[in-house]
Amino acid sequence: MGEQWAFYFDANKCIGCHACSVSCKQRHDRDSDQDEWRTVRNVESGEFPDVSSMPISMSCMHCSDAPCEKVCPCNSIEKREEDGIVTVDRDSCIGCHYCAWACPYGAPTYDDGGIMSKCNMCLGEGPGGGHDMPPREEQEDGGSTPACVDNCVGDAIKAGPVSELKAEASKEALERFASEPANVIVEADRDDDEAGAVTYEV
Repeated sequence: MGEQWAFYFDANKCIGCHACSVSCKQRHDRDSDQDEWRTVRNVESGEFPDVSSMPISMSCMHCSDAPCEKVCPCNSIEKREEDGIVTVDRDSCIGCHYCAWACPYGAPTYDDGGIMSKCNMCLGEGPGGGHDMPPREEQEDGGSTPACVDNCVGDAIKAGPVSELKAEASKEALERFASEPANVIVEADRDDDEAGAVTYEV
């Protein structure tokens, strides 16, 4: 299997403008009243009067062990070998809603005909489910980026191979640590049977 593609979302950069969800609808010719493939939800915390709200942008998680794929009676949902993106064959979907019941993130949506659609990381445009589209390529190799990534005004959303996104997350974390008066604790790289210590970097 090729390397899994995924989304990277930094809640610290999100301003809750909904540009990601609006551009997604525009790229895929979806009406404004149709369910969103990418949603922005506000997560609230605290107790009155000390409350806060943080916008979180979410779409299909393209799960490594996708429950929607497991329950589909028509094998319309596929986790692609080449890039790990979960796609839908809309021609064979019967609209049974099993996938919606199985998905813990509420990713599947249904058109007026009852056929399922969801985020496919912009494999093509229009209402298609990404089925039978070529593998995702990085931008430097001629690939396009998903609409939500292109239009995020805060640069809070990125997409790419998981290894690159993990490196980005580590870089962001280190930059945040560097700006705070705190220690960074790095475990020594060792085997379990070797003596080791915790290294403190200030």
